[in-house]
Amino acid sequence: MKKIYPNLNSLRFIAASLVILHHIELYKSLFGLKNYWNIPFFQVIGKLGVVLFFVLSGFLITSLLLHEKDLKGNISIKNFYLRRVLRIWPLYYLIVFLGFFVYPYIPFFDIPDKIIFPNVLTNRFPNIFYFLTIFANVGIPIYGEVPYTSQTWSIATEEQFYLFWPFIFILFPKKSIRIMAAIIVGYWIIKYLLNYTNLPLINGRTQEILKGFIFYFNINCMALGGIFAVLIHNKNLFINILFEKKVFYLSVITTILLLIFGVNFGFFHYDIYAFLFAIIIVNLACNDQFQMILENRITNYLGSISYGIYMYHFVALTIAIRTAIYFDVLWIIYPITFILTFIISHFSYQYFENYFLKLKAKF
Repeated sequence: MKKIYPNLNSLRFIAASLVILHHIELYKSLFGLKNYWNIPFFQVIGKLGVVLFFVLSGFLITSLLLHEKDLKGNISIKNFYLRRVLRIWPLYYLIVFLGFFVYPYIPFFDIPDKIIFPNVLTNRFPNIFYFLTIFANVGIPIYGEVPYTSQTWSIATEEQFYLFWPFIFILFPKKSIRIMAAIIVGYWIIKYLLNYTNLPLINGRTQEILKGFIFYFNINCMALGGIFAVLIHNKNLFINILFEKKVFYLSVITTILLLIFGVNFGFFHYDIYAFLFAIIIVNLACNDQFQMILENRITNYLGSISYGIYMYHFVALTIAIRTAIYFDVLWIIYPITFILTFIISHFSYQYFENYFLKLKAKF
């Protein structure tokens, strides 16, 4: 299984960095500072950074499940969920606690824009139910963004993905690709109905909430990553085409140019980028020609703490912006945000998350 790991940590770091770049310019605009938020690049890279995470997750989780079945003859549901809980829940619930019970009482962390970030205390207790039950991607469409905590929507999506994903390979091992393809098509149908029709059986407000949920619930991207993992596992001939150098380089160059120019593909926006990401991922993970391209100690380590980078960067960003405002020096926002995020994530990983990761290794 080692062959699928090279470069993946570095890709996690790249994904987290895209999200941070997006939020730096967004927050500069929210604080009334000079910004580049109107440039399409900054507007699209945030969600696309998460899409890269989703494709990576679908690819890696599916690969691990298939590997476990090959090695042991079955998949341990108990161990699968224990591993996921120990990796995700400690930091997730820490961020939820801080977002609902600490940051709202510290004026330093107040965000001026109350349209995007309404006062969390107004609907704290009905809203926190969704976050505690890992349905943040439902709570946000209902009650709005929660400062320093709304990034957990993607963690909620991942957790919902984990709820049923192992059963595909336990109950329908020979039909897994068909099922994953059906999930993608089903997602498209639901997305179309919610976004482009007036459903007769639900009221407008409910449809808006469901539309918000489906925007966050990118199971299509995870399923695509899963399909590529199965193709790799089955040594499908299609992979030989993807492993051609010209296909890989064309995919990388195309993706970079599309991101730079902030190209939006409308209805299939995330699907097209997810497909390009998947081609890049399988080459970097499994193609002997490219397995060492991104391999280095620094990005590998930053990738290993990327969960913390993703979860803590809002706090570092606000500190950077407040510091920049105080000293009237805007250029320091970028370096302070990244450096402080790395420092916080490092200590969180070493002295908090690592305790649970050691337990995870037992399963």
